[in-house]
Amino acid sequence: MFRANKIYRKNVTFFIDLNSVNKVYLGLLNEKSRYLHIYGGAGSGKSFFTAQKLLIRSLQERNHRFLLVRKVARTIRNSQFSLLKSLISVSGLKKYFIVKDGELSLFNKITNSEFITAGVDDAEKLKSIFGITSMWIEEATELEQKDFLQLDLRLRGKSKNYKQIILTYNPVNAHHWLNSLQMKNSHKVKTTYRDNVYIDDEYKEVLLNLKEQDEEFYNIYALGEWGTLKNIIYGQFEIINEYPAVTDEIIYGLDFGFNNQTALVKIYIKDKIYYTEELIYKRRLTNDDLISEMKKCNIRRSNYIYCDSAEPNRIEELRRNAFNVYPADKSVKDGIDFVKRCKIFSRAENVNLNKEVLSYSYKQDKEGNLLDEPVKFNDHLMDALRYAIYSHSKRYGGVNIRFL
Repeated sequence: MFRANKIYRKNVTFFIDLNSVNKVYLGLLNEKSRYLHIYGGAGSGKSFFTAQKLLIRSLQERNHRFLLVRKVARTIRNSQFSLLKSLISVSGLKKYFIVKDGELSLFNKITNSEFITAGVDDAEKLKSIFGITSMWIEEATELEQKDFLQLDLRLRGKSKNYKQIILTYNPVNAHHWLNSLQMKNSHKVKTTYRDNVYIDDEYKEVLLNLKEQDEEFYNIYALGEWGTLKNIIYGQFEIINEYPAVTDEIIYGLDFGFNNQTALVKIYIKDKIYYTEELIYKRRLTNDDLISEMKKCNIRRSNYIYCDSAEPNRIEELRRNAFNVYPADKSVKDGIDFVKRCKIFSRAENVNLNKEVLSYSYKQDKEGNLLDEPVKFNDHLMDALRYAIYSHSKRYGGVNIRFL
């Protein structure tokens, strides 16, 4: 049972600052249920705590094989894996771990405990993984129930340590299978931004502002209640596995952010149909950071990039770095109406884009009247998508648009 700030292993003392753990989660350090659901509102610190718990277990217990899981494998790098790496670094534990960025794995040289990763989208890799002692499923609502049941079967065999599957998620859809899931040896904890003493003031203000925009959004994302979003603008884009090998044109949409995510989407155009690819979705990017990220995307100088026109200085800096950037037409109503008439495809790998489109909704006032503007929350890729498609169509007279 973990109670102390010190862990002793092979004449090595690990210092863990328990004061950094939000109080609402302290009791969960010793929670040993097979299924631990940590769900609730945005900004509650549930993912950060889960990383803390698993790191502590990797120091306290020997010979672990923790599996980090998401629906799509590549999204693990900037979520669970990144969190654990950061915690190891700030805790002064780097010299005790072998970090393999290419393989997305971490190995504790003192306790022989390791972290490995896999996406549900890589069925062959999952089949080859053995000896799992515990598991963390991030954004569990991305998974279908059959995905979860298959993962549950991977957690088997003898172990000196308790086996546990931690599921972290936001309860967006009351009809989701997780809301009705009943399994023995389960423990569920709901938390909100109010439980996170480390939440930044800007994001807290974003969540509080939801109450004025849409009551249902506020209940789901701020209060962590199961709900059902109404007035969805686009509906889910059709998910396909293969895009055309040759396209007529490639354009980009860019929505600037700092406290909120900066979002860059790549759009392939073939026979007047749009195929989307999510490239950047990160908070706290300075313009230097953004330029560095964009240079990794292999964007050609001839490709049009349509940006948030409210940021002329950032656009000019991108232009001076040889990006073919233009201020976007930000007409919200006209832009949305235009995009709604287009045929748009997505891939399963576009995790954030696919999530945003499912919650991208029109505002509704307190009298229940529908407004011609979207709720301003989790809409960064939706804005970037609209900038690109609508602005490019106006620039070239709509020749690249297929109306349905």
